[in-house]
Amino acid sequence: MKEIRIEIQSELAMNIVHYLMSEEGYVYVGNERDVWLENLSHPTVQLIYLNQRSMFNEEQTTQLFKQVHVIRARLRRRYLMGRLNVLILNINPTRPHLLNDDRHYLKVIDINEASDFKKNVELQQLFSHLQSAELEQPMAQVMAQMHESTKEKALHVKNMLMFQSRAIVTYTFLIVLTAVFLFLHLQPIKEWLVPIAINYGAKYNPLILSGDYYRLLTPSFLHFDLMHLLFNVVFIYQFGRMVEHVFGWWRMIILMIGSAIFGNLCSYAFVEGLSIGASTVAYGLLGAILFLGLEQRKIFMHFVRTLVFPILIFSIFWIIIEPGIDVYGHLGGFLGGFLIASILGVPKQSYYISRTFLAGATLLILITGLFNRGAYLTSQTDYSTYNRSVMAYYYQTHQIEKLEVFKQRLKLDPNEWVQ
Repeated sequence: MKEIRIEIQSELAMNIVHYLMSEEGYVYVGNERDVWLENLSHPTVQLIYLNQRSMFNEEQTTQLFKQVHVIRARLRRRYLMGRLNVLILNINPTRPHLLNDDRHYLKVIDINEASDFKKNVELQQLFSHLQSAELEQPMAQVMAQMHESTKEKALHVKNMLMFQSRAIVTYTFLIVLTAVFLFLHLQPIKEWLVPIAINYGAKYNPLILSGDYYRLLTPSFLHFDLMHLLFNVVFIYQFGRMVEHVFGWWRMIILMIGSAIFGNLCSYAFVEGLSIGASTVAYGLLGAILFLGLEQRKIFMHFVRTLVFPILIFSIFWIIIEPGIDVYGHLGGFLGGFLIASILGVPKQSYYISRTFLAGATLLILITGLFNRGAYLTSQTDYSTYNRSVMAYYYQTHQIEKLEVFKQRLKLDPNEWVQ
C-alpha cells in the first residue's frame, strides 16, 4: 500500500484529523496538500475538508467551492448516493466570512483552538465521541498513533476482501441440500412428485394456514431437479462465503433462516401453488450484499454495481422466459435478507439504533400483512386436485395414519373423497 505524506501545519489540525479517523470512522482520501476525510456510512456528514489556509481571497474561495462540488458529484455517482453532505473545518481563519456559503449540503465551521471544536453544539450533534476527544496531544505522539491505526485499518480491509475464512455455515447448508436431494430421489417421485413434495415439507398454502408454519422454512431444503439444485448451490457457494466472512457464523445462520422464511412467506401470500428451492436463501444473500454496499460503500458498492444489479436485471428477463418461476419467493428472500442484515448490522462497526428500529418495524408490518394476504388467497383457491393426489399417495403407500392426519388438518369431508 502506497504511503501518502500529509502536510498538516498545526498540532490542532493533526489532533482533529486523528480524532475523526480513530473515533468517528473517517478515512483519509486527500493528497499531500489537501486534507479530505471520508466516511460514507456516517448518517449526517460524509465528507470533511480541513482548510489550513489562513489567508484566502475571493478567487481562492470560489475555486474551493467548485472543488467541493466536483468531488461531491463524483462520489455520489460512484457510490450511488442520493445525499452527501460536506463539512469544512476552517482552521485558524483570518477572514472567515469568505468561506460562508448557503448551499444546503455544505456547512462551514471556524476552529481557532481545541475548545472551539469540542464545545461547538453543531459538532457535538454530529460526532458522538467529541466530549471525550483528546485534542492537545504532541504532534509526534499523534503521528505515531495515526500510523498504527492506519496499518490496522488497511489490514482489516484486506482481510475483509480476501474472503478466506472458513465458511462453515455455508458449506454445511450446501451439504444438507445435496443430501436431501439424494434422499428425495430414492422416493417414487416419477409417480408421486407433488404428494412427495408436500409430504416432505413443500410450501403448501392450506397446510400453512392450518398451522404447519415450519413449511415457511423447509421448502428451502427441497430440490427435485438437478439443474435447479446446481444453480442454487453455485450461487450460494459464491456469495455465501463473502457474506459469512463479513457477518460471522451466527449472523449468517439468522440471515439464511430469515431469508428463507420471509421469501416463502411472500410466496404464501401471492402464489397459490407449491414452492420449493433454496432460491429464497440465495437471493437473501444478495439482499445482505446490498446492505453492505450501502453500509460500507467504499468497500462493497463495487459488488452491488457489478453483481447484485446485473443479477436482479437477469432475473427479470428470466421470469419473462420462465413464467413458472416463483418470483415472489425470490424477491421476498432478497427483501428479507436486506432487512435482516439491517437489523443485525456488521460486526465491529457503528451500530445505529434508528436503522435497526426502522428495519425491524418494517419487517413486522410486512410479516403481519403477508400472513393476512396468504390466508385470504388460500381461502379463495380450490386445492381439491392437490388434496386428492396427496390422499391417493398416502392410501397407495399404506400410510393410513398420515392420511387421517391430513384429512383432519384440512377438515376434509370423508364422504367427499371416497372415490
